[in-house]
Amino acid sequence: MKNIVKLFLALSIVIYLGGCTKDYLDINKSPNSPTTPELNQLLSGSQYFMVQALSQGNFIGYGLSSYVHYLNPREDSNYGMGPTANNPFNSWNYFYTYVLNDYEAIIEYAEPDENLIYAGIAKTLKAYAFSVMVDVWGDIPFSEFNVPGLTAPAPDSSKDIYNALIALLEEGRGDLQNTSAANALKPGKDDFFYGGDVAKWVRLNNTIKLRLLLHSRKAKSDITDWQGKFNALISENAFIGKNEDFQFWYSNNTSPRDERHPAFSSYTGQHTHFVSPFFYETMMGQTYNTTDNPFAGIKDPRVPYYFYNQMKDSDVPTNNYEYRNGNFLSIFFATMGPNAGADNRNQMTKYGVYPIGGKYDDGNGGSVTLANATGIAPHKMITYAALKFMLTELVLAGETTGDARTLLSEGISEAIDHIHSVVDENEKANNSAPKISAEDRAEYIDAILAKYDAANAEGKMRIVMTQKWIHNFMNPIDAYTDYRRTGYPVLFNPNNTQEPGYGVNPSGDTEKSDARVELSTPASYPRSLYYPTNSETELNPNMPQKNDVSVPLVFWDK
Repeated sequence: MKNIVKLFLALSIVIYLGGCTKDYLDINKSPNSPTTPELNQLLSGSQYFMVQALSQGNFIGYGLSSYVHYLNPREDSNYGMGPTANNPFNSWNYFYTYVLNDYEAIIEYAEPDENLIYAGIAKTLKAYAFSVMVDVWGDIPFSEFNVPGLTAPAPDSSKDIYNALIALLEEGRGDLQNTSAANALKPGKDDFFYGGDVAKWVRLNNTIKLRLLLHSRKAKSDITDWQGKFNALISENAFIGKNEDFQFWYSNNTSPRDERHPAFSSYTGQHTHFVSPFFYETMMGQTYNTTDNPFAGIKDPRVPYYFYNQMKDSDVPTNNYEYRNGNFLSIFFATMGPNAGADNRNQMTKYGVYPIGGKYDDGNGGSVTLANATGIAPHKMITYAALKFMLTELVLAGETTGDARTLLSEGISEAIDHIHSVVDENEKANNSAPKISAEDRAEYIDAILAKYDAANAEGKMRIVMTQKWIHNFMNPIDAYTDYRRTGYPVLFNPNNTQEPGYGVNPSGDTEKSDARVELSTPASYPRSLYYPTNSETELNPNMPQKNDVSVPLVFWDK
């Protein structure tokens, strides 16, 4: 298990209370306390809080998952995550209060002493964090976000921020590759991602830059020398490699603080986020509520790793239910049905071993508890598999040369290997699951490639982006951006189903399992998120609330 997380236990309280802002650092003049930051503490704290800001729990990871139809939460049903969904412990506040301030402090105090490895890492992560915020919110405070004494920073345009971030990445790479500071401090266990491995950080820097250029490929004129920057990256071909995923491993530690995957809390009590039947049917190759499933007739071997069904065929739910598909029990998107709030906590389908360190579904059922799984799983941001899908898209879009079919095959195979990496870590904690066999892997990939070979150009892009969407489960940030950029995957529409508003009975045929469920008319799709009300628009006169998020407000959304 990745034991670097343990270091955070000794640092978290100090980091959290300190806040690590410039003002905090300046006021303490005690000879027994430092007046300059400890770079290793700043780095570990800022990395941890960045992951928290992106993940599940009280952050946008859960709410945004409903926008890409991974989950169907009752509270945010039908794209209902409004301004008040972003309250004091939300992602926006974590980014601005802890993460970005700490990256700024690292840069400010590392550069004068030529601790350029720390500076390069901080610039790389600052660019990534801001790019995520731009992708989700659009125009946000950037140039004025950390100006001393300025309490009402004005937003910068999303295209200007992207240009500045690309330049920042280039600065960060220069710092990482600078060999002049022979005696510079070098990160170790305080770097949760790569343990201070500079070569890996350079490759991640290149990969994040590729990600920004990929996102802006339909808005090249808005990026200074887009083509030149892109050509140089592709020519160098120095991106993250196998086992160099940009991700944070949660552990099974529970004391002195709970370090398990944030969504693992769903293994106790009645939770309000349910696996989307649309997502499940897509992976099962079914067409009940996904009539034009691009993978119709192909069952994904990753299903028992993604989802854990607590029911057996002979089980009867405790209360009335809304959607049953064999052993799979859930609720619909945009539900207005009377059974959406029924308490079937011991029968509802849960997340499996892969996304959250839960249980592997061996088909025997059984209720889950916090004691019969581990919570060991990574929060993934950019994986090697996702890189393969990124390169496949770029080939299909005509931006670079290569064999898109081979890249797609490699992407799916690497996605399966990523599952195996989680299985390996859970095996060490006695949460066993088998590996997907070589035969099942080959059979599935061959079936997907057959669909790919038979598809037209748009159909090929849809297959690639849908595979990337499946792989990115529990990373809705990139799935949300990908959908707005490409239109894929084609999302669930209650008006386009074989049996709209019905579940599927345990025998698997198309007969209705019970009365039709009323579904809301689909709301207009949100092209960005509202700004937080309590922490931003009500306090900052330079940040008026958006009038309409159904229109494109991010510069690359074309």
